[in-house]
Amino acid sequence: MWLAHAGTLCAMNFGVVAVSAVVGLVLGDAMELFVDRVPERRALNRPWWRCRSCGRPATGLGLVPVLRVLALPAECPSCGHVRAHPWRPAVMALCAAVLLAGFAIRIGTAPELAAYGVFGLGLLAITAVDVEHRIVPVRLLYPTLIPMMMMLAYASWLDHRWTALLVAAVSGLGAFLAFFAIHLVQPQGMGFGDVRLAGLVGLGVAWLGDGWRGAGFAALALGVAFLLGALVGVGLMIVKGAGRKTAVPFAPFLAAGAVIVVLWGNPLVDFYLRLRG
Repeated sequence: MWLAHAGTLCAMNFGVVAVSAVVGLVLGDAMELFVDRVPERRALNRPWWRCRSCGRPATGLGLVPVLRVLALPAECPSCGHVRAHPWRPAVMALCAAVLLAGFAIRIGTAPELAAYGVFGLGLLAITAVDVEHRIVPVRLLYPTLIPMMMMLAYASWLDHRWTALLVAAVSGLGAFLAFFAIHLVQPQGMGFGDVRLAGLVGLGVAWLGDGWRGAGFAALALGVAFLLGALVGVGLMIVKGAGRKTAVPFAPFLAAGAVIVVLWGNPLVDFYLRLRG
């Protein structure tokens, strides 16, 4: 009987992973609307998929997620406007599918999976904007933070994990204050958008730490972000001869640190504790 129960759980988990991947494909593709319009404060009104120059709407396969990159011409047939990033929707869709499937493997059918789905999609969109425009827009950050907090509060209520919620809030505030101190000392090197994003990352990863261990999760995510940033910075200096003051967007590293800790936080923290003896 326990074999049948285990088989049911495996099938359920596989279904959750598969659904998460499909949802990631669809929503990752849709993130292009926000990445394209939010930095320029353009309205998010319909038609969603249209030429940004003349407003000509997409038709046919141009309305199908992911496949639209094959159907929409790079150059608008009406006005000749050339799309700046014709393949970005498909890239974001694939990244979101892998991300959400990975979170589903890590979290399973627990209610907090929805919160981390929002977390992952928000980080993906923020990363894409920061890479192109060097900004972390509040119009993407707060719509990620607020529903994620509400979902984590609901999951805390269901599982009586109020300590995890408290630690997440404290860790988010601590990450915000730590980055704010860096911002005060070096405002050109650490923008205030990165300060806010650090708070989001600290809060998001800490909840998974099972109590006060979550503070270690937050510290690990920020440490990984700084490590990756330093490695990329050194790489740019070697390959392109970039100077020490060359501006590099930091949101991708914060997002990468958060994803790494969500997926592998427990084994990484355990490894660190073993090293300390």
